[in-house]
Amino acid sequence: MKRNHRLGGILTIIGAVMGIVGHYVLFFQWYVKGMSAESAEPGCEILLKYIHPGLADLGILGAVILLVSSYGFFCKKNWAFLLSVIGIVCALLASWFINVPFMAASLPPVYFPLFFPYLLIYFLLLRSVERISWSRTLLALGFGLAYIFCFMNGVSSTSRIITIGAPIFVVVDALHWVAMIGWAVITVGILMSPKEWMQVVGLTSGVLELAVGIPLAVVTAQQLGRFSLFALAPITCLILIAILVWPGLWQKWSGTA
Repeated sequence: MKRNHRLGGILTIIGAVMGIVGHYVLFFQWYVKGMSAESAEPGCEILLKYIHPGLADLGILGAVILLVSSYGFFCKKNWAFLLSVIGIVCALLASWFINVPFMAASLPPVYFPLFFPYLLIYFLLLRSVERISWSRTLLALGFGLAYIFCFMNGVSSTSRIITIGAPIFVVVDALHWVAMIGWAVITVGILMSPKEWMQVVGLTSGVLELAVGIPLAVVTAQQLGRFSLFALAPITCLILIAILVWPGLWQKWSGTA
């Protein structure tokens, strides 16, 4: 089907302006408040002091990439969609994760007003601009969630190493990042051109996160006396592994059959 270049250009301009303006406004308004707040969980103060500006930078970078992709859409360049996918992936990560330490510090999740419009742009880009099937769109969204949750576990483990230095965080920290990279690669890859090797990368990333995420979730849940957010990554990965190993399902949903 023919790509809707005009709509792609309009959507990416909206995403770019929203990201650049939104991240500046929210950062200036909430950075100092976040650093000054008392957190209910160890390590969140590090996330609010150091990761918050890093994610703001990532969000602005994603917005700039979206802006460049809008030029590509209006000029009907083949690379426009690839850039828009990279930009929206950066934008979604930057506007989702930082809400977690904000809520842990009893502050409002102030970046959700950016996240949900970006999620809408994601669906519009895939369904109305590139006209990708619902199965690939949702599969990529699942991969993207795993990518975000593995990133969350990696960052949070690093902050816990700095604050409390428990051995469980030290032994699993680097492997969360490896799993995250794998999910990031196939999140973009399945939207561009699904290949059989992406199933292997997904399985490896998923099983790896189960191996390091489940022990981490159990230990932290015992320490906190409640459900641990470290469990989100292994739960998501378990669901995706089931999809990837179900006979014929990967081939059908990804279009590689």
